[in-house]
Amino acid sequence: MRKLLLALLLALMPLTAFAEELPPLEQLILQQHFTQKELERTLGMIKQEESRLNGEVARLDLDMQRQKLVMEAMKRHAGEVAVAYYTGERVSLLTLLFDAENFNDFLLMFDFLQLLYERDMQKLEKYQAERTKMEAMQSDKLQRITALQELKKSYEKQLAEMLAIQAEKEENLSKIGDATNVQSLIGHLIVDWRERGLPAFQTFFSQLSTVMFQIPELATPDRIQSEGLFLHTLTIRQDEFNQFLMNKDELFKHSQFRFENNQLIVEGTYDHMQIKLVGSYELVSPKELKFRINELYFDGFALPSSTIEEMDQAYDFGFYPELISPNIQVQGISMVNEELKLQLKINFPFGFGQK
Repeated sequence: MRKLLLALLLALMPLTAFAEELPPLEQLILQQHFTQKELERTLGMIKQEESRLNGEVARLDLDMQRQKLVMEAMKRHAGEVAVAYYTGERVSLLTLLFDAENFNDFLLMFDFLQLLYERDMQKLEKYQAERTKMEAMQSDKLQRITALQELKKSYEKQLAEMLAIQAEKEENLSKIGDATNVQSLIGHLIVDWRERGLPAFQTFFSQLSTVMFQIPELATPDRIQSEGLFLHTLTIRQDEFNQFLMNKDELFKHSQFRFENNQLIVEGTYDHMQIKLVGSYELVSPKELKFRINELYFDGFALPSSTIEEMDQAYDFGFYPELISPNIQVQGISMVNEELKLQLKINFPFGFGQK
């Protein structure tokens, strides 16, 4: 009866609201279990990537064995050509031109020698091409081996973190007399995240990534303040930014984007779930502002760094000034007082205007 009542409550009210009524220790256990399961999911993904890379290394080994046989054949041909030129065999053939009895014989001999020379060069070029191909394979294999080594380090790190959190969770569970409620919530939380939460984040971020590439549309004259001929500041107010996003996609009508302390904070609801993102921009180059996700929350539960990194790599929320104009570069960004300010510089061709 108690489990049935709990199931009904979970169905009728968001997990966040229900979890907030739990004692702090039980809330902590939920967070720890959530983090543990996400780390387990990441470990599974790492194993899949490791298996894929191992398969590619094995395929490259076979390709390199075949390539070695091809190179040996090409090397013999190239060696024969090199010996022929070194010993003067090809040069001696030139004397045949002077033995021609008439012009027609001369042309025939010349065509023969030219064809022979072209075939010699083709053999040498083919050998060089096969050498280059082998070097590319070796480089490709080395890159994959390096990636495998990095994956191994990442796996060991994530595994150690997961085991530590699991141990802490088990210890905290032992402190609770009746863990029925929290155990039911644990099961519901993970199922909810896997079946609805993760797909919702993927949909939300996919749409946001698409819209962020349209931000240059906000670079209108009324939002740009000039500081001379080359330096300009683009100012976008928080309310304008939110309206722009809502006009682009109804998905963002239930979200609020804020500019605070040089961070972009996104909070809202999607499919009856609470989503929160905290991130900041990093000036990678004059042509790119890279967005880094610092924090992610699902229904009030913090997602681990492994999931944040996964989302960071999968979705691009960066700013590219060249989308405004090929000659515009970005020099800095600030997000304070509900305003996003981009410091831009016009870089004219041929170095005009450059210091």
